[in-house]
Amino acid sequence: MKGTLLLLLLLLKMPPAATPGAVRVTFSALTKAAYLEAKKVAVLTKPAMTFPLKKAQGRVVIPTAKGSKAFQDNAVDEENPDWEKYTYLGYWPQFGCHLILHNHYEWSNYILLNRNGQEVELCEPPIYSPDLKSFVAISSGIEYWANSNSIQLFRFQNGTWRQIWKVEPAVEPATWEPNEIYWLSANSLILKKRMWTGKNPGGTYTYAKLTIRSSASTAHHP
Repeated sequence: MKGTLLLLLLLLKMPPAATPGAVRVTFSALTKAAYLEAKKVAVLTKPAMTFPLKKAQGRVVIPTAKGSKAFQDNAVDEENPDWEKYTYLGYWPQFGCHLILHNHYEWSNYILLNRNGQEVELCEPPIYSPDLKSFVAISSGIEYWANSNSIQLFRFQNGTWRQIWKVEPAVEPATWEPNEIYWLSANSLILKKRMWTGKNPGGTYTYAKLTIRSSASTAHHP
């Protein structure tokens, strides 16, 4: 009995198993001048997109391995809280993913739908890394309640996009929100942060470089 209790205590003290593909992201402060210089050499990557589907009668139907997925507009007046509209934006053959814009009465988001019918919802379109193995998505969520306040990092693994890292700056109390982000290389980005602390909340900015390293450790950020 004592041996069993000892084993249970040891298991409870062990750190949790690492998430497959987990990474550690470090933030390094930049001056505004350094950020603007780095922005000049930022890499904007746009994978080839095709447009195999068309919307018909307010409806987008997308075939997947698990059956068709339908996205249907609610054609009421735009001032009606139930109003919503779907816009088909295209298909990325390289990833087997469709991109759909979902507009609602009070908010909008983007839906990534893969060939297996799995959906990833984002507040902003994905920003792809230079090697097209990752993408980052940001959302500014302090000023508008409907948005999350986050930076998410996804990696293409086993035929689908998987979130491997996420940071959510505090909203209550407000600290900062991501304003813009750019890739410098497959493992580094630059970030402009809109600050909500100090004497001029929402009116000042700070800057950082983000470095991605493969690790089971948690992210470090200010």
